[in-house]
Amino acid sequence: MTKEKIKAAFFDIDGTLAEMKSHVIPDSTRKALHRLREKGICCVLSTGRHPLEVSEENILPDLTFDGGIWLTGQFCELHGKCILQNCFTAGQLAVLKEFLERHGRSCIFLEKDAMYCNLVDERIKREQERIGTAVPPVRDTADLEKRRILQAVPFIDAEEEKELLGLLPDCRLTRWGDGVVDFLPAGGGKEKGILAVCRELGITPEQVIAFGDAENDISMLRLAGIGVAMGNGEPAAKEAADYVTDRIEADGIRKALERFGII
Repeated sequence: MTKEKIKAAFFDIDGTLAEMKSHVIPDSTRKALHRLREKGICCVLSTGRHPLEVSEENILPDLTFDGGIWLTGQFCELHGKCILQNCFTAGQLAVLKEFLERHGRSCIFLEKDAMYCNLVDERIKREQERIGTAVPPVRDTADLEKRRILQAVPFIDAEEEKELLGLLPDCRLTRWGDGVVDFLPAGGGKEKGILAVCRELGITPEQVIAFGDAENDISMLRLAGIGVAMGNGEPAAKEAADYVTDRIEADGIRKALERFGII
């Protein structure tokens, strides 16, 4: 892979661009992103987060991106234009609501322009604190089936995860904490977002470099022409990657981009 072939770069946020919880972004990463955009390489976020979180909590201050794969690929935009939305069906939401009520579990629901939870318990407080993000407001979910929900974040353990997937086998999930998962309708995933961006740009996945650190990055790392796992990443992400770079705080992103001659 030569630098001339890379046309777009995709970046996870937590554990990749920014340190978990503190959201500290190395100066070397900021400079590397600036150099990419100077070279005309399209820079796109690829995250499980909602754009409201990133904006309201100022998670990526003073950084500019050409687009975002949000909510693990459920909502994607490029140059201010929405290019993909993938919502749960009313039937799926009815099953999920019944499951949560039966177990008394908290869950965050994410729409295009809103995020909220059904209730607040110790588990949601603990997991949100771990990533340095506030618990969203509570909203009544009586009419949940009528809403355009892009992603759910149920705060459930491994046994409850198995039960939920048994009830909704067409959906998929990725775990990002001991007591929490990202839950997606069929057809979701960061790789779907990359494919949508590639179609818009008129490029192929082989012309993409992607950076990630966790389970929900695996499909993206496998799809990209160059999949880079962070040195601080999970073993499964490293196994899926073409290359394992250094840790965030040791200038991992800059080193990988230089290693492949992209900057």
